[in-house]
Amino acid sequence: MSLLSRFRKDASGNVAIMFGFVAVPLIGIAGACVDYARASSARASLNIAVDSAALMVARDATKLSDAELKTRAEALIRANLAGNSDAKLGTHTIAIDRAARTVNVTAGTAVETSLTKLIGFETIPVSSTAQAAWGTNKVELALVLDNTGSMSSSSKMSELKKASLDLLKIMKEASTETDQIRISVVPFATQVRLPLSYKDSPWLRYDQTKGTGKNKQTISKTNWEGCVSDRDKPYDVSDAGAVTGQKETLYPADFCAQSTLTPLRPLTSDWTALTSTINAMTPVGNTNVTIGAAWGAASLSPIAPLPEAAPVNTPRLSKYMILLTDGDNTQNRFGDNQGTMDDRTEAACTSAKASGIKIYSIRVINGDRDLLRGCASETGMYYEVSNASQLAPIFQQIAREISQIRLTM
Repeated sequence: MSLLSRFRKDASGNVAIMFGFVAVPLIGIAGACVDYARASSARASLNIAVDSAALMVARDATKLSDAELKTRAEALIRANLAGNSDAKLGTHTIAIDRAARTVNVTAGTAVETSLTKLIGFETIPVSSTAQAAWGTNKVELALVLDNTGSMSSSSKMSELKKASLDLLKIMKEASTETDQIRISVVPFATQVRLPLSYKDSPWLRYDQTKGTGKNKQTISKTNWEGCVSDRDKPYDVSDAGAVTGQKETLYPADFCAQSTLTPLRPLTSDWTALTSTINAMTPVGNTNVTIGAAWGAASLSPIAPLPEAAPVNTPRLSKYMILLTDGDNTQNRFGDNQGTMDDRTEAACTSAKASGIKIYSIRVINGDRDLLRGCASETGMYYEVSNASQLAPIFQQIAREISQIRLTM
């Protein structure tokens, strides 16, 4: 009886017994944290795969049959998931609505658990859904691209070319009608440069000089190399009044401050010509964002000096400008200080937006953040990159938005 009494009162093994009871759920909970992280990684991979598939189907919807689109979409999802062993494609649907011009892609996977199995969970289900839409709107787009000397640093020019060529590819593939999408390219520094074929244009004036005394020269049609400086104020911020014939409304043909500046390319759907202009860009000279914005707007206007554009009220037509720079305003024809130049840039952006142009602005590492953000038509249309390699995904996103191939959910 004494032995039984001592056994009843002995509590020395309680901790071990209690630990045995709680060990399994504790291990299961710890395992759940690990498995949840794996499931989150699988979900991220699945989201990217589904988004890409939806955009691909929308992009090619007018060129391929439903069966072809579904086959390619499934293959793209599987390819994007190949790098994540936890994300194995399970159930999936690809629904194409040609009347509404939308595609819905839904896909799921089940991540097999490890220690979480101890508390009764064999898998963690993961799913993703994306909807993309396409349209047949007409697009006119001006690429207004900083070609100043600072673009030679940090791989900015090479990354800008790569991003621009990606944009051209997306826009070309999105175009389903002749001249449905047309693009102009406006490389700028302190001036812009025109093809010499414009030398006899009535909106040019030849009165700019350089040098002094016996060395003084006046620009003429015979020695002009295509460069144009700021118009007289207030015409420097728009193309209003370009054809009145009054001196102050004309564009000053000038000596080239940057002899290697690439000539602009007016609106065209000649993708080979556009590619050639992008590839020819060379960083040189100082910065005058105003003249870039003004000529970008001029390329989207149906009047002189670049009359290729359609009227802004053309049915189903949208006009856009991508304004990109990596620096502050430093030099214009008038010798203005930076503050005054910034005011002129702001006025040029305001004028362009008032004429019906939607502006995307991009700051590459350096430049006036507030000025460029103010130039953008909306807060979400301003981008800022800290590394030039970030330009490519931004240009791709803008291209899809502009070409109406977009994720809608």
